Amino acid sequence: MKRIFKIVVGAMVFGGAWAATAHASPITFGGTYAVTTSSGLSATSNSAIDLGSPFTLSPLDVGQSVTDNLFTLNPTRQATGTQSFSVAFDFTQPPPSFGANGSGTAIVNRQYLFFGYYFDYIKNNSIQFTNPLLKLNFGPNNDGELDISLLTDSFIGLQLHTVEARFTLVKDPTAVPEPGSLVLLGTGLLGLCLISRRNRRRA
Repeated sequence: MKRIFKIVVGAMVFGGAWAATAHASPITFGGTYAVTTSSGLSATSNSAIDLGSPFTLSPLDVGQSVTDNLFTLNPTRQATGTQSFSVAFDFTQPPPSFGANGSGTAIVNRQYLFFGYYFDYIKNNSIQFTNPLLKLNFGPNNDGELDISLLTDSFIGLQLHTVEARFTLVKDPTAVPEPGSLVLLGTGLLGLCLISRRNRRRA
């Protein structure tokens, strides 16, 4: 009987500890992103092929990734040379909200044709990211980790330079214990304390 009681108490302790760290998986991320550019660049987005804003990512398990097009950079014929751009992510799902900023540069060249006509273009392979890997912490204890890798695809001849983002769930967040879990854990610990106290008295 005593052995059964100890097993039950141990199971309550284990169940309480497990419930305190349990979490929903996979995780769905959602939010918005905004792009800003210097005068020599513009950013366009196609709702048919780009992620769009606001957005909802496919549910992710730990170690899984999803890659989406964000926007296409274009020259604006207003300035040449090294131009800058930045993208700000603001996640509202899962709460509480969290976010990060990424940035980069691109070289805009000007090609003269004839009779004063010219066209501007982004030099191939000239896009560089200042911080290509963004590590975001999230969750009630801020210990989950979502990584965003910024990438680019260049299409020679079409002068299309698409900025992409690869979202990778690196670590699940721990959950805030529910009241019922805390009661279960506390009951189990109390039982262990009573058993230990009784054993000390007998000794």
